[in-house]
Amino acid sequence: MFARLTLVAALLASVAAAASVSIQYQDGAFIVTGWKPTAEPSGGWASVFTVSTGPDAPPMFGSYSIENGELAFRPRYPLSPGITYRAGFHSGDGEIVRSISGPARPAPSTSVLAVYPSSPVLPSNELKLYLLFSAPMQGGEGIFSKIHVVDSNGTPAYLPFVSQELWNRDYTRLTLIFDPGRIKRGVKPNVDMGPVLVEGKHYTLIVDRELKDANGNLLTEAFRHDFAAGPAERRGIDLAQWELSEPHAGTVEPLVITFDRPLDYALLGDVFEIPGVAGKATIGSNEQAWSFQPSQPWTSGEHKLIVSTALEDQAGNRIGRPFDVDEFTSPVPRISNETAPLIFHVR
Repeated sequence: MFARLTLVAALLASVAAAASVSIQYQDGAFIVTGWKPTAEPSGGWASVFTVSTGPDAPPMFGSYSIENGELAFRPRYPLSPGITYRAGFHSGDGEIVRSISGPARPAPSTSVLAVYPSSPVLPSNELKLYLLFSAPMQGGEGIFSKIHVVDSNGTPAYLPFVSQELWNRDYTRLTLIFDPGRIKRGVKPNVDMGPVLVEGKHYTLIVDRELKDANGNLLTEAFRHDFAAGPAERRGIDLAQWELSEPHAGTVEPLVITFDRPLDYALLGDVFEIPGVAGKATIGSNEQAWSFQPSQPWTSGEHKLIVSTALEDQAGNRIGRPFDVDEFTSPVPRISNETAPLIFHVR
C-alpha cells in the first residue's frame, strides 16, 4: 500500500512539474518557461526542444541559448505569415507541445494596374500582351492556369499563351506571348487549331484573384479587360510613314513622333536615343505616338534620332521585316543593322 501511494505521489509530482512548464514566443524567440536548464544534454538542446512546421516536418534551423535562466530557440529566419509552428519540449516529466501562429498576412493590396496594348481593338495576329501590377508578384505556381482569354460566349481559348514566364527585373510586369505557331499562316498549330484571335470577334482577358504577389497575398480583385480582334497586320515597320513634329530652337518643346500604327509598349521605352541630349520620353495614347522633352533648350541644326531595329509593332513586325513571312514564296531581306537613324531639324 505504501509503495502504491509513493508511486501515485511521484506521478502527481511529475504532472505538476510538467504543468508548470510552458512555451512562449517573444522577441523573436521560442522560450521554455518554468524549467531551469542545467548542463546541455549529450544529444544537444535539440534533443529536448524542437520547433517545426508540423509533427512530421524537420526541425527549423536556428540557435539555442540560455537567456535569463531559460532555454531559448531563435529561428534563423523570421516566421512566415499564415504558417502555424509546432514547438515541442521533452523532459523526464513528459512532453509539452504548443502551436504558435506566424504573423498575420497583410490585407491584399496588389492589383493589376493596366494591360498593354491599351487599344480596344487589337490585330487578330496580336503577338504580346503586357500585364502591369502595382507591386512585385510571385512567379511559378502555375500562373498560366489563372490567366484566361474567353470569347463573347465565355468559351476559353485553348492554351493561348506560350507557357514561359517573362517578368521584368522587379516582377511588376508580365509578358504574355500568344502562341506564334497559331499566328503564322501555314504552320501546323495554325492549321490544326486555328488562330487564338479571330477577326471580328470580341474577347475578355481575365486574371484570377488567386494570382499571388511576392508576399503570398492574393490580388485585391480579379481583373478583366475587354477587347476586339481587328484585321491582321502583316507589314514591316516603315519609318518613312512616321510623322515628326519638330521643336523650335531655344525651347524645351517636345519632339513628337506619330506612328502609322500602334507599336510595342515595352519596346517603346527602350529603342529610341538622341545622342548627347538628355530628357524625358513619354508614350502616347494607344502606343501610337512617342514624345521627348529635353532637359535643356534645343540647339538649332540637324539632330539624329537613333532607332533600334529591335522595335516591333503589336503583331511582332519589325523595321522593314514582317513577322509572318513565307521565305519560299516571298523572301524578305534580313535587316543586318542594329539601329536605323531618323534625321530631324531644329530651327
